[in-house]
This record gives sequence, C-alpha cells and structure tokens, in this order.
Amino acid sequence: MGNIDYAKLFRDKRLDIAIGVGYEFAGEKPDFSNELNDIITVLLGNGFRKTAKSSSDLYYDTYYLRKRYYLTATKQLVDVDIYVYITSSKKKSPASTFASFLATKEIVIYSGHGRIGIGPDFDDEKSSKENFIVGLNTVAHANNQLKLQNSPHDKALRIKYVKGMHSRKDNDLESITKKNLFRENLYQVWFFNACSSIDYLDEIRGKWSVKDKMQKFGLVRTETGKIKSKANLVVFGTKQSVRSDATPILKQILAGKSMDDIVKTMQAYEKLFSPDNNSNNIYFSD
Repeated sequence: MGNIDYAKLFRDKRLDIAIGVGYEFAGEKPDFSNELNDIITVLLGNGFRKTAKSSSDLYYDTYYLRKRYYLTATKQLVDVDIYVYITSSKKKSPASTFASFLATKEIVIYSGHGRIGIGPDFDDEKSSKENFIVGLNTVAHANNQLKLQNSPHDKALRIKYVKGMHSRKDNDLESITKKNLFRENLYQVWFFNACSSIDYLDEIRGKWSVKDKMQKFGLVRTETGKIKSKANLVVFGTKQSVRSDATPILKQILAGKSMDDIVKTMQAYEKLFSPDNNSNNIYFSD
C-alpha cells in the first residue's frame, strides 16, 4: 500500500492541500449533500481562517492555519503553514483550476462524481465543458494500450457518459504533460474519492510492457519524459461506487494519519452508509 511521507511534505515547513468538490456536492441542490459546506465547517472548526480577498477568489477559496506536527521518524516538532485551496462548480473554470492543482499542489483531493471512469466533473452530467477528462481521448486508448474500464461498473452506463463527451477530443491529464507542468521533485499525494477511480490508474501509472521492459502509455510524465515515480506520487482511489465525502480524508490528513489509517477510516465510513456492502476492499492506495 502506498503511504504518506509527512517528512517530505513538511520539509519546507509548508503544506498545500487542494480540494475539488464535484458538481451536485457544492450545495447546488437543496435536497442534496452539501459537501463543500461540510469541508469549510471542518476547516473553521480546526482553526483555519479564510485569507484576504484576492483575484484568485474567482477560481478558488484559500484557508490558512499554522499547525504543529510531531514527526515520529525524526522525533522533531515542526510548525507547518497549511494552505487549503477549494474549487467547485460555484467558481470560474473549476476543471482548469483542478488541473493546476494536480500540477502544483502537494495533496490534491477530488470528491464527487467520477462519471464511470471518465474523470472528475464540475458541471451537470449533460455538459462536458467542466469535465476533467482522464479515461478517454488518447492514442493509447485508441490503440487499446490502456484499458477504458477496470471497475465492475455497468458498461452501458459508461457508454452513455462517453456519448455525452462527443464534443471533447482532449484528455486533461495528458494536456498537463504536454504543457510540461508535472515535476518529479514535487512530492504529491492524490485522492480520487469518486466512483470507481481505479479506472484512472492505468492513465496515471502507465502499463508495464514486457516487450520493452519499461512502463509505457502513462499520462503523468515529467520534464524528462518519464512517468512520475511512485516515490513522489502516491494515489488513493476507489474500486466501486462510493459515497462522495472528502471530510473524513481531510480530518485524517490534518491529524497526520497514515494512508493505512485513511483507507481503514473510509472503509468504515462507506459501510456506515452501505451496511449491505460486504466488501472489505473498496478503497486502495498505490
């Protein structure tokens, strides 16, 4: 299981946490979960305060706190400046903002609809404008070098969403690579708390080629052209449909908990809302 290296995260005594809240989970509908409000409540309850107004407020809100952590590996107490950035459908260009989060922030959390392995979505399912596309539209997909679906989701439902993407011919994860934005020396942890985000794993990690004895076709590539290593990119995801809620993940990170703790917490959280689900293998970290 992938783990969180807090010593790497805190080496500059600063931690950037970026959160994207998917459409329908930001209070758009009065009878639906308002996850955005819950996240802000957690932040304020932990002493965070919203930063002064700036031009970036159009794209995301920023919260700040200085917090002391104890690093068990080095037996040191460190004061860390924590910045939390939040975007959602309520902000301008949330999909592009989320792309910048993935390229530049240490911890990135997406929580919301996953559109059956296509990727995060920041607007209505009938629109493709604010989708962050991961699982479509690359040469490797066209050549069947990357799987379109690893999860047990209904294929007919995926086809429905794919048809809805007919106006999009791009892949947002690949676009970041084409702009040379990913950096190997930036230690990152990505949380995709969306239905069946295991369907993104091939795109992120690439696939091992027995013929060429190397990883190929991955979309997360650095300035050297190599796929970003597991040493500097840890990925958390889901293997099936789940309840969207980033607040337990955020609470565990703020408490300095391990990835194993987070996976166990989310497993228990999911069973709380889906007691008939007997699987003990809903979440993973790679």
